[in-house]
Amino acid sequence: MNKKSFLILLIIFIQISLLLIGGFNLNDKKINPKLILSNMFINNKIAVYLSNLINLDAVHSKFILKEGLPIVRVSNKDLSFVKQPTVVSHIWEFVTGVPISFFKMKQLENVKLVVSRNKSNQAEKNSKQRVAEKIQAEGRHTGEKNYKVKLDFWQTKPQNKTGSNLDRRNNEKQKIEQEKIDGSLVGIYHTHTSENYENKGYNSHAPAGSRGDIVEIGSVLANTLETKYHIPVAHSTRVNDTTYARSYINSLQTAKQVERKNPDLKMLFDIHRDAILNGGRDLLTTRVNGKQVATIMIIVTNNEYGLPHPNWRENLRFAKRLGKKMNQMYPGLLREVELVTNRRYNLHVHPHSLLLEIGGAKNTIEEAKRSAKLLANVLAALLKEGVD
Repeated sequence: MNKKSFLILLIIFIQISLLLIGGFNLNDKKINPKLILSNMFINNKIAVYLSNLINLDAVHSKFILKEGLPIVRVSNKDLSFVKQPTVVSHIWEFVTGVPISFFKMKQLENVKLVVSRNKSNQAEKNSKQRVAEKIQAEGRHTGEKNYKVKLDFWQTKPQNKTGSNLDRRNNEKQKIEQEKIDGSLVGIYHTHTSENYENKGYNSHAPAGSRGDIVEIGSVLANTLETKYHIPVAHSTRVNDTTYARSYINSLQTAKQVERKNPDLKMLFDIHRDAILNGGRDLLTTRVNGKQVATIMIIVTNNEYGLPHPNWRENLRFAKRLGKKMNQMYPGLLREVELVTNRRYNLHVHPHSLLLEIGGAKNTIEEAKRSAKLLANVLAALLKEGVD
């Protein structure tokens, strides 16, 4: 090794030593001591670090270009400002010229990362809060924006007279009820599990945390499908309205559970009874086969409420199809198909998910049971035709 090479190595060693000492000295200024020389070669930041270390001004840049690229024109006037450095001055300028950002860079990146993560977490928290507030608002049935859906068939009005032509027509439909269907699945749950008929209990509800008459109606529907048609049914009797305002928040988990555990599910129903504050029994009852039965209202929602509901049009098509089949088999049984635009009611869980109001608080439970049996016949007929 010649004298010149030794001198160069000695200078490099002294530069690195002073750089390390300078780094630890900067620690007294509360600068991250981890950001020392070894960190230059991690995190793919070496180019940035080298740029900071060089820290050249315009004149020095031109000087280097002239030395390495003689074709670059640099005037002698420019070069007159450049003093030839001694070894000591070069080392001193090298160490003292290291920008503070070299040591702070990683620390600042960590701060930015934490701030960014906090903003993201806050945005996610706010989004979840808005969703929860909207779902909770669904528990209050005031201010609904509902519209009667225009149907593509002539809907028969409820009949309450004995011996009408409707009774004879309905008798002719009974033969389809004897056929058996295998391989389809229906899901049933109750958001307002405490709902009662015959104005029983406080505001026609069972005590908080208890199951009301509506669960029995769901059981009649499920048992008819299973025993008469051998159609397997998933019926959840979980109480969702112990706290009434949170009923739809709770039933969302119920609906998802039913859907998740039954991958072949063809249809999913949230079974209710209507409150009907204004309206008499003529709206809630009809006569089928000489007996009084509760009318059924089909409710569907769309995506205008601000909650995700991508398949609402499929829900609407299924609602119309169910209403049409109901009207064909039992004219007068269908009360109406209603579209609610400022609610979602968890109907996004399945493409064939609907909310069904079987009668109202003024109906007897026997009228609702008869209606549930007729509904089972209708659903069996749809499944026989095929529901994709």
